[in-house]
Amino acid sequence: MLSQLRLMRLRFGLEVTTPASLPPYKGDGLRRALLWHLGTMWCRQPERCRNGCQAPHECLFGQLLEPPPDPAWSEPIRRLMGTTPPPAYVLWDMQDRRREVHAGDLFHFELTLIGEAAIRQLPAFIAAVMVAGERGMGREQLRARLERVDALAGPNGQAHPLLVNGVWQGDPVDDVLVGYSDGQTWAEDHVSRFTFHAPVTRLQMHFLSPVKVKERGEVAEEPGFPALARAVVRRLRILSEVHGAGEWPQAEYGPLLDLADTVQLEHHETTWVGTVRHSRQGDMPLEGFVGQAWYASPSDLRPLLPVLWLGQWLHVGKGGVWGCGTYWVEGVVG
Repeated sequence: MLSQLRLMRLRFGLEVTTPASLPPYKGDGLRRALLWHLGTMWCRQPERCRNGCQAPHECLFGQLLEPPPDPAWSEPIRRLMGTTPPPAYVLWDMQDRRREVHAGDLFHFELTLIGEAAIRQLPAFIAAVMVAGERGMGREQLRARLERVDALAGPNGQAHPLLVNGVWQGDPVDDVLVGYSDGQTWAEDHVSRFTFHAPVTRLQMHFLSPVKVKERGEVAEEPGFPALARAVVRRLRILSEVHGAGEWPQAEYGPLLDLADTVQLEHHETTWVGTVRHSRQGDMPLEGFVGQAWYASPSDLRPLLPVLWLGQWLHVGKGGVWGCGTYWVEGVVG
């Protein structure tokens, strides 16, 4: 069930050691570096499983980073995800659009680990980032020294230091994990601050990296709320089952989708942007809308708020693993 899905939000801080030219969107380069160095730790195949993991039920790389379809998953979930179940992490470059960095510059990004199995491998993820920084990340070979890692805990993302100036601060405790209950707490606090517990009929959202979702089979060029809500719910359903929390029952998410259908787009200030991701399979466009949108509904939207809050750290739509589809729920008004 979704209430059992646990996340760990991490923020990495590195100091650049040599100048480098970088792409405007850095998530895919970070992903490549992370996979390569985790592969050297976990993969038993000398060819690094170039054609996919060869022993996914025995190898952590396969279980967490390239999970295979599992017949035990429900049929609806297997139809939703197709042949590519999502990995147990997402990255975000924190809107760093610099093209050039110099020695001494700071470089930050966020990594969310999804599910208990990935969270238990926290030391491996940190070690992979450390080694990647030393040896060079991405095609651009960005070299940087890992200086700090914080766990961002609770409804407001309070920073708990795990690594400071390269020194380990001690093992994290359970209260740095994030879940649906934190979304409920955030919603209660946010609503009381803005509406004094009155019904919530308006929302404001900020799309920080390209969001690409579909509505009735077509790519949505504007941030219509029903399509967004369906994409968030679909992602949460899949992640919950694939990464150990179990199936999110239709009796719980179904009413949320009905509620989302009552929400109208009042106004938006978004722009369609894009770039290209290079891979062995060829060039892949990374595109979608960014900016702000305002919504209104005749119904009370409070039941949707915890789900929207949780989706912020997991992203939505195409390319979420490497940082596309990042959004914030910026305002809740009565």
